[in-house]
This record gives sequence, C-alpha cells and structure tokens, in this order.
Amino acid sequence: MMKYEIFKDVVENAVLDYLPPEYQNSELHLKRVKKVNGMDYDGLVVRKEDTNVCPVINLTQLYEDYKLSEDIELVTKNAADIVLMAYDVAPENEYQDVLDEGFRQNIVYEISNAKANAQRLAGCPTRQLNDLTVSYNICLSDHDGLSKTIMVNNEIAAALGMSEQELFDTAEKNMARLFEVNVTNLFDYVYGQLKARGMSDEQISDLLGGDASRLSDGYPWIVQNTSNNGATVLLNTEVFKELSDQVEGNLIIIPSSTHEVLAMDARLVPDCDDLSAFIEQTNMDVVSPSERLSNQVYMYDRKENSIEMVTRNKLDIIPQESKNISYEKNIKPEI
Repeated sequence: MMKYEIFKDVVENAVLDYLPPEYQNSELHLKRVKKVNGMDYDGLVVRKEDTNVCPVINLTQLYEDYKLSEDIELVTKNAADIVLMAYDVAPENEYQDVLDEGFRQNIVYEISNAKANAQRLAGCPTRQLNDLTVSYNICLSDHDGLSKTIMVNNEIAAALGMSEQELFDTAEKNMARLFEVNVTNLFDYVYGQLKARGMSDEQISDLLGGDASRLSDGYPWIVQNTSNNGATVLLNTEVFKELSDQVEGNLIIIPSSTHEVLAMDARLVPDCDDLSAFIEQTNMDVVSPSERLSNQVYMYDRKENSIEMVTRNKLDIIPQESKNISYEKNIKPEI
C-alpha cells in the first residue's frame, strides 16, 4: 500500500490521463483546504484552461477510499469523475453573481468557535462574540435547488466595497428575511420522537419519570433558524426577549452545536461552571467535531436585552463594545 505522500503525487500526476482532451492543459496544484473547527483536508485543484471554475478533489478522503480497495486506478478514475461532475454543474460565470447588483441580498453571517477557526478565518473580515467568531458568506443558488456559499474574505469584501460593519448590518437584515426562527421545547421534541416510534403516553411518562402532559415546563427550548448555521440565532436578541418574557426572568443559553442553541430559565441553573463542564464533556462524547460550537455558558439579560458569556473564568474575555452583544471588530478591508 502506498504511503499518503506518494499517493498524493500519483493522483496529481495521473488524474489528467482519465480526463478528456480539453482538460489536458489544466493547471494542477495541491492546497490545504480550511474547514470549520479544524476539519481541514488536502485538496487537489484542477483548473481548466480559460475558466474561473476550480473544483477541488478531497485527497484526504480519497486516500481513505484507497486504503479500502488498494486500487489506485479506480481511485484516480473516481477523482477524474469528481472533476467532470464539478464542471458539468458549474458554468464558467457561476460566481459572477457575487458582484452583480443583487449580491447584497445574499450576504449572511455564520458563527463558529473562535479558537478552532482562527487560521481558517485569518484573511476574512470578522468580529468576536466572546469565544465565538462572526464571519460572512454569500449564498448562491445551486442547479438542484439547493444552496451553497462563498466565504467573504478580505479580497471579496474589498471588491464589494463593504466594511465589516456594513457586512454585519446587511447580513443581519438578510438573515431575518431569508431564514425563519424555530423554537421547540426539548420535551416536545423528545415526546414527538417517541410517539413516532409508537409509544403511548403512559409508556413515555414511565420512561421520562413523570406525567407527560406536565413535563415540558422544566425542559429547555431548542432555538435555531433555518440556515445551515442555525446557531446564528444567538445574534438575534428578540427571540430570547420573547422567551424571557414567558419565564419572567433571565435565560441561560447553551451553544450546543453549530445547528442550534438551548435556552432555559436561568433560575434552573445553580452553577454555570458545573454546566460548562457538562457541556465540554458532551461535546467530546456526543457532538461531531465539525459541529462543536462552544464549551461556555451564555446568558440573556432581560433587563439589558443583551447576551454575554457568564463562564468568564475559563478564558480571557474580549472587551464589550455593543449594547446587545459583546464583540470586537477584527478586520476592516482596504477599500
């Protein structure tokens, strides 16, 4: 079996042999692709002559396939098929829409763990939300009715003529327009899942240790929006204001994953540091590395209508500069 470094060289040198004649002058180069939470991979870029489309073959994953089959010809052919498929669905002007007049309507933000994504976002306009980083993407329509995004780096921001503050303000409006906010009581979610499996209310009550009709009061809410990064709802104080009005008090917020956060009456949490330790253990045991958001505990202050991190002893805190969220502007592109 080939070692990984040799495997990369073989695929790079042989992939054009499996592509049609019009690909023979393609530019090839290896690059390290930065992904969320350090889930990086080695990529092989295949740029066809006279085109701006640059599909990237995931060599890290291909090597895993190779280890199963040890068939280098099959794996290299699969790599070529990936390139052909990418060019088939991506016209040359695919990303031109980024600079078209309507691009501002497609700018959205995402949040991720600041420490785990520092290198990936080093060349991007961002702001800090305590131990989280807010960055920006441009949504593009896909040919299958799905959506994909382009990460806004400093060069794209400069080409768009937008500062970080303008990106944030624009993304904030677009998020409210494009993505619905969903709030579900965790008990109701679990109850629905158990009912779907055919369990009766009596069986559910026995399993959960109480009357199913009364258990929901002590359970947290699952709060998310319908974007691919549903935990960005953390930047929307209005939804937490409504929930805090229901309990008539502050809320504890758990950034449970990149897909959602959990919110509950703060009076139900006697020790935030203990909760933080539990979150950290849950992240290690249950949550996929690519979906981990934070080990920290946040609080919504009903009186101040603000969200901030309350397990401050865990790390150095970035100074608060906002009325509603604490953040620090990081990069302003040169315009």
